[in-house]
Amino acid sequence: MKVLLLSLVLLASILPIRADGTFIRYLQVTAAQGEPESKFILGLAYCDGWEGMLKSGTTAAKWRELAGELNDLRPTLVFGLLQRENDRVPKDGAKALDYLNQAAEQGDNYARVLLAEMLLEGDGVAADWRRGMEWMQKSAAAGFAPAQFRLGVIYLVGDKSTPRNEIEALAWFIVAAESGSKTAEEYRDERTQLLGRDAARLAIKRSRALRAKS
Repeated sequence: MKVLLLSLVLLASILPIRADGTFIRYLQVTAAQGEPESKFILGLAYCDGWEGMLKSGTTAAKWRELAGELNDLRPTLVFGLLQRENDRVPKDGAKALDYLNQAAEQGDNYARVLLAEMLLEGDGVAADWRRGMEWMQKSAAAGFAPAQFRLGVIYLVGDKSTPRNEIEALAWFIVAAESGSKTAEEYRDERTQLLGRDAARLAIKRSRALRAKS
């Protein structure tokens, strides 16, 4: 990802010179060369249908929210380039899913989390709780704070496939907070107060075990 970010900065000064050098074209070329983050960004564009502006509630907007948890400024740069070049991408669910799957398989944690959420919620794809949890767990195991936080929320709320477990939820909030999620810090402190000292001790012990697996 750091390589692509540097490339984007360099590209920003080059693009106006080339008639065919739009940012989307750059993404298509680098995606074909195997760059996972290019595949991820194209996946977002095809998932929403990029029309030249960022709309709230879209998958692209969710990326910005995820990045905001970690003070990651890449979405601002990416959307700035897309808007400046006035690029357009038609909505295409099959392409979106293909690109996001490829990026997730290659280890892009943003792709893993957003793909997991799409599968868990049945958002634009057939709902598949098992696969959704697998992607979320892979990203969490890789140390990605937004995924760790979302696992905490899943265990806090519970589901037919995942029983509610407040200790497990708090443990994931602790892990996510240690990984840099400000939102997780708030949940950790709130749940610790509500559950009490004994439950917090159990959650801390569990969080250490989860950390060891990462």
